[in-house]
Amino acid sequence: MKILLVDNERDIISLVEIALEIEDDIELTTATSGREGLALIEAQRFDGFLFDLMMPKPDGHDLLAGVRASALNADRPVIICTAKSEAHASAELQAAGATKILPKPFDPRRLADVIRSVVAG
Repeated sequence: MKILLVDNERDIISLVEIALEIEDDIELTTATSGREGLALIEAQRFDGFLFDLMMPKPDGHDLLAGVRASALNADRPVIICTAKSEAHASAELQAAGATKILPKPFDPRRLADVIRSVVAG
């Protein structure tokens, strides 16, 4: 499955890459800015998305909206990673189309299972 990760923190990208490199069924594409992520959303079809919420604009909210407006990816699941785990923030993100909210910090050893579960629906 093809997954797009967008996060402006290179340490998080490296952590996710290491966590998923042994997973034969997950092909990870990364972007280090929302702008780069939006371009990929419009150019390629993905099986799922993993976005950081708090980034310089365009941020995770903008990326989520970009997926939902995309002709290629509107129906694909979106996992939002955030340190903002208040119930109202989660409800707001789900109302905007997020499939799952993944609180930070997350366990990288379980990330592949989370992705598989969300993509499988």
